[in-house]
Amino acid sequence: MTIPLNINSRILLSGAAILAAAALIIGATLAFFSDTETSEGNILQAGGLDLKIDSEAHYAGLVCEEDEGNDGPNFIWVDDNPSSTTRPDLVDKECSGTWEETDLGPEHKFFDLSDIKPGDEGEVTVSLHVFDNDAWGRLVINDILDEDNGCTEPESEDAGDVTCNGDPDGELQENLLFRIWLDEGLINGFQCSSPEREARCEADPEEGDNIWQETTIVNQQSVPAEPQLVAPGTLDEGGEILNIWQGLQVAYGLQGCVGSGDPDDRTTTCIGLTPDGHMIGSVTYYFGLAWELPDDVEDIVQTDSLQADMRFEIEQHRNNPGPPFQ
Repeated sequence: MTIPLNINSRILLSGAAILAAAALIIGATLAFFSDTETSEGNILQAGGLDLKIDSEAHYAGLVCEEDEGNDGPNFIWVDDNPSSTTRPDLVDKECSGTWEETDLGPEHKFFDLSDIKPGDEGEVTVSLHVFDNDAWGRLVINDILDEDNGCTEPESEDAGDVTCNGDPDGELQENLLFRIWLDEGLINGFQCSSPEREARCEADPEEGDNIWQETTIVNQQSVPAEPQLVAPGTLDEGGEILNIWQGLQVAYGLQGCVGSGDPDDRTTTCIGLTPDGHMIGSVTYYFGLAWELPDDVEDIVQTDSLQADMRFEIEQHRNNPGPPFQ
């Protein structure tokens, strides 16, 4: 009777040994090599598009500059060339139309003159700074107000009493001429906004100098220099819309530019000028905006005034392949 018991005990012990071995095997299969990589703080942030504008005003051979050494007006007319001015009486008098790079507000008037006469002319050099991204741009001139402000005797005689019969509209709008050119100097493009090309900037002091360089000399021949974007003419009664990209695109073609216009593109020959006319986000663009009251205009414009708003608009270029303002 004891023999079967001994046999069964050995069988049970063997079974226990098998279970223990199985447990060891299972435990061993749970040991893995491991590694964890975590990307923390993922961000999707919208980019920015910001336009800043600065201006320098000129009138009758004078330039409007900040007066840092005086307790009087902040900006005064300065005569850098006494032989050229027709208004010596304005020297050191208060002026406007000049400011550093900023956002425009009600106080920023490109033109604010109250005693112009036939033969007078002036200009503002406007620079546009588009930050962070490339953009399409345009200039809108609207809300035009052309007022007669009453009739003097000479004006009445010159107009044959037409303007003195209750018509409030003046005649300055139809006689005052405006023109716009690309004030890029004698080297095509706008290299002065690119610090890495400082040598080219120093070689082109005419960039942003408020003077229209109509031609320059290349190989002893006269060739066009700064493109004129708007030929001399009067403002339309309903206002004007001037597409900046069209002017830049035309300049790119006329000047035989190559490359994308980006300062970092080594193939670029005209910094800031692009095949489709959009503005590069790191380039400063200079434009000359000039006005003239021709000397053959007679008394019909006496006391008349012309007022208008000038608005610069930009819109992103990336993912916006065509001009958006049409």
